[in-house]
Amino acid sequence: MSVEVKNITKKFGNFAALDHVNLKVESGELVALLGPSGSGKTTLLRVIAGLEFPDSKDSQVLFYGEDVTKIPASQRKAGFAFQHYALFRHLSVFENIAFGLRVRPKALRPPESKIRERVGELLKLIQLEPFGKRYPAQLSGGQRQRVALARALAVEPKVLLLDEPFGALDAKVRKELRRWLRKLHQEIHITTLFVTHDQEEALEVADRVAILRDGQIEQIGTPEEIYDHPASPFVYDFLGNVNLFSGRVHEGAVEIGESKFHVPETAGETESDAVAFVRPHDVRITREANGQKTFPARVVRCNAAGPVANLDLERLDGRGQFSAQLSKEEFQQLQPKVGEQVFVELKNVKIFSEDFSI
Repeated sequence: MSVEVKNITKKFGNFAALDHVNLKVESGELVALLGPSGSGKTTLLRVIAGLEFPDSKDSQVLFYGEDVTKIPASQRKAGFAFQHYALFRHLSVFENIAFGLRVRPKALRPPESKIRERVGELLKLIQLEPFGKRYPAQLSGGQRQRVALARALAVEPKVLLLDEPFGALDAKVRKELRRWLRKLHQEIHITTLFVTHDQEEALEVADRVAILRDGQIEQIGTPEEIYDHPASPFVYDFLGNVNLFSGRVHEGAVEIGESKFHVPETAGETESDAVAFVRPHDVRITREANGQKTFPARVVRCNAAGPVANLDLERLDGRGQFSAQLSKEEFQQLQPKVGEQVFVELKNVKIFSEDFSI
């Protein structure tokens, strides 16, 4: 086990930022801490880094089995990179990367030849070898973030901690750096935790994703696990677009329009209200009814711009609108028109009791 936190509680005044959080990270794993603002993800990262300390005496932070709970950040051997780079403007790229090595106590400081060798290796790793003599102001945002990561790696940390590393960059650069970070991690295999509020970023980059809500971990798993098998309505709603269909449990099934869906244990078997969660790409549209598999709806809007076509529809029973996502081929074959009636089939339906809060 590389990093383990046990029973972490942290309050700021009356606000509980973390509430008895437990997390285990395997050696060489890349774990994303994902959640909305105020969920506790950055506070958890700062506790792991040693920039904040937990309130409870029972709390523990372990690095490779060593209890570092009371050890300050400067002695934890954790590399830390912030959203806004925090590079020294008066130092060159080379000297920014070398900074952590140069400020070590004399007894622990590597010889100059070793420092130059280490920085050279990192410049090659971040693909900025020709830029060693430049200053931060002469670099793009993406290049600055790579320098910040190289500076964090220069001291050979046990753990790499990234707080919204790409948050200050535009969408195109973020995508490029996500691919670069994933490739970098495959090369160096350093245990990494990174904070993000971007669901796509977490699902694309991380080996596992921990979703936080109100100071607790709501679910942790691989990107596929949490997306395809969300543990709660909150996780389902937080990860991408979703339609909510209200219905009524009757004789072991939920009725939505003229369709019926088996009720899982999570929703209960008794007479009650329930909500079905369906992704837009799991909404099928036809012009022919198919018994209890389909229900009627009216097309409200069509938008075929981009790689897929997005449709807004409304239920004929007056219980609200929902969206569907079709491939360009499906859209061209169906050629739906605004105002016309179609029939809808729902796939991969997840049903929860209506007694929940998103």
